[in-house]
Amino acid sequence: MKHKLTTKMTNHEQAIKKAKFADMKFQVGQRVQLILESAGAHKQYTSVIGWVENEFLMLRVPQEDGWIVHLREGMNVEVRLFSGLSIFTFKSRINTMLLNPRNYMLMSFPEEIFETPMRAHLRVRTSLPVEILNASITGHNLGDFHLHDISGGGTSVVGPHKLGEVDSSVKLRLRFDLQSTGKSEDAEMTGTIQNVELIHHANQSDSKPEYQHGIRFHEPDARVVLLVHELKERTD
Repeated sequence: MKHKLTTKMTNHEQAIKKAKFADMKFQVGQRVQLILESAGAHKQYTSVIGWVENEFLMLRVPQEDGWIVHLREGMNVEVRLFSGLSIFTFKSRINTMLLNPRNYMLMSFPEEIFETPMRAHLRVRTSLPVEILNASITGHNLGDFHLHDISGGGTSVVGPHKLGEVDSSVKLRLRFDLQSTGKSEDAEMTGTIQNVELIHHANQSDSKPEYQHGIRFHEPDARVVLLVHELKERTD
């Protein structure tokens, strides 16, 4: 079966364009996703060991539950990585498997690379806890406030206290894991309160009212955009 690169545009991605190898900012240790040639388009994660430009890539053999994933020489795979605010995708071929002693594989250098910018305004629902760093309400418990939804450009925060008046600034701290990079992130975001609404939980007469705040981030954070992308993928 001839391997085909998937270039279908999803509802949360922008137009695909061709890119150069340098655009990906390929780095040793960078985490990449492999989509294996199979009916189920099985996904694995691994990391970059090195490369010789225009000759080959060197990646670690992916592992699953502590065991190396069964791959074979000659297998075609789709490689996907996240850099900045874009997803880069290219097809490659496993040329050589070197399992002992280091478990790595030599792969063909990409002939065509496609870049898909991630939409910073895509919004998804979530209940991620958030820490408020404003001095006026220090001392609150981490579980007091949570996100109702989030995008790369802003979020909706729900909690028992007002974070401030409309047009005032607020500083948030988010902690989350990114599967795409294999890292735990600690992101501090500053933004402006766009609106504040007092809400009551339906069918919970004994519950205390809460405040829902619409917040626009001052600057987009690539890690948050990637988090939104991953959350969207899980619900698609």
